[in-house]
Amino acid sequence: MAIDIDRGAAFRAPDRAHVMRQGIHDQILGLLMLLASVVLLLFPMATQDGSKDAQVNELIVGLVVAFAAGARVYRGGGVRSDALVGLAGVWLILSPFVLDTRNTAVPTASRTLDIVIGSVLVVLSLVSAAVWWLDRTRRTARGAHRKTPRAA
Repeated sequence: MAIDIDRGAAFRAPDRAHVMRQGIHDQILGLLMLLASVVLLLFPMATQDGSKDAQVNELIVGLVVAFAAGARVYRGGGVRSDALVGLAGVWLILSPFVLDTRNTAVPTASRTLDIVIGSVLVVLSLVSAAVWWLDRTRRTARGAHRKTPRAA
C-alpha cells in the first residue's frame, strides 16, 4: 500500500520573460565583460608601451574581471559579481590618475584604454544590476498576486 503525499510541488511552466531576462543577465552581459577583460589582458602585452605599473595594473584588473565574468557565464551572475566588476571599472577609470601621482608616466593610449574599458565595465555592471533588480521586483509582484491560502 503506497501513500501519496501532495506537498503542493506541482510543475509550473517557466515564465518566458524571466528566462529571457536571466539569459540576458547571465550570458550576454557576462560575455561582454569577458570580452572587455580579454582586451585588457591582450592590448598591453601586444603594444608593450607605457610603464610597467600601468601594464601590471591592466593585467591584474583584466584577470579579476575575466574570473568574475567566467563565473557569471558558467554558473550565473549575482550582486557580488556586479559589484566586483563595477569596482574594477571604477578603479580602471581612476588608476591612470593615481599612477600619475606616484610619478609614473602613463601614456595617453594606455590612459584612454583604461578610461574607456573602465567606463564600459561600470555601465555593464549597472545594466546587469538593473536587469537583476527588475527581474526580482517583477517576480515578487507576480508571486504576491498568485499566492492562495492552502486548505487545511
